Amino acid sequence: MAKLTEIKAKEKYLSINWQVNNFCNYSCTYCNPGNYIGDSPNLGNLETYIQNLDIIITKYEQQNYRHFKFFFSGGEPTAWKNFIPIAEWMRERIPESTIAVNTNLSRPLAWWEKYHYLFDDIVASFHVEHADKDKYLEKSLYLCDKVNYLASKMLMHDERFWEVVEYGELLKQILPNYFIEWTPLFDEISTNAGPWNYTDPEKSEFLKLHSSEHLQTVDKPWRPTPCISHAVWDDGTEDVCNSNDIIVKDANFFEGWECTIGDAVFINQIGNVSMGSCGQAGMVGNILSDVSLVGPKQLICAKSHCTCGTDIIIPKRDISVC
Repeated sequence: MAKLTEIKAKEKYLSINWQVNNFCNYSCTYCNPGNYIGDSPNLGNLETYIQNLDIIITKYEQQNYRHFKFFFSGGEPTAWKNFIPIAEWMRERIPESTIAVNTNLSRPLAWWEKYHYLFDDIVASFHVEHADKDKYLEKSLYLCDKVNYLASKMLMHDERFWEVVEYGELLKQILPNYFIEWTPLFDEISTNAGPWNYTDPEKSEFLKLHSSEHLQTVDKPWRPTPCISHAVWDDGTEDVCNSNDIIVKDANFFEGWECTIGDAVFINQIGNVSMGSCGQAGMVGNILSDVSLVGPKQLICAKSHCTCGTDIIIPKRDISVC
């Protein structure tokens, strides 16, 4: 099997990943309670959020960054009161930016009909313990030709693994456009999480053979974005970097690599700002106070493996071979 040697961006871009709160209307058994308990509602002043976001964007613009991607997660970001006002400001401040959201898709169809225009990418995680299958399908069917990228992220619940597979296959039969990600769990979704141990060999084999599947049969409002990272392999191949694919291939081990960690700003549920979500660069400010230390930065990674999708696609290289 080819070995990953580099993740690169052909045009440098800043990714801002904002975990807007730790409230979620789901409480999945495989998820760390810190992701849904709701004791950090993040109810700061909207004008302060926007002012400091503008400071960050301006600093990177002054360093010749011309492309920006904003990725909202939680908790459940669509439940945060400041979510839509900030997304609207971002769309006005940098019209060509990419705006993405990681959601459980539980908001009513009417909500998505009203606000879908704000988003380029929607990662719709499917949690079999809580999701309403009919409504998830209804909203997926509506959105699949309304945004550039709709990913149906199937969280592979160990005890209900084959039920998730069956539902994913149903989506493939009905959706005219689909991008299905079969996503292995981690042992509690947290910064220091380890890969879930699927003891059933059939499940492990399924995950080895399935990372993502996609089909497009109807037009969608495709808008090319330069905010893309590419995976480079030691057999000379290069492809668009998909973090789920990297995880499935057990290639998310970057200890000793040089990481351009400043290309990814992470804001946690209490507003603390770091470079990446992994904690390798420490805290550099707070979105409600001082963000003057936020900016481009490189470091040598000291973490054994990378679990965050947005951290995985940060440009980085194996300096032992590159």
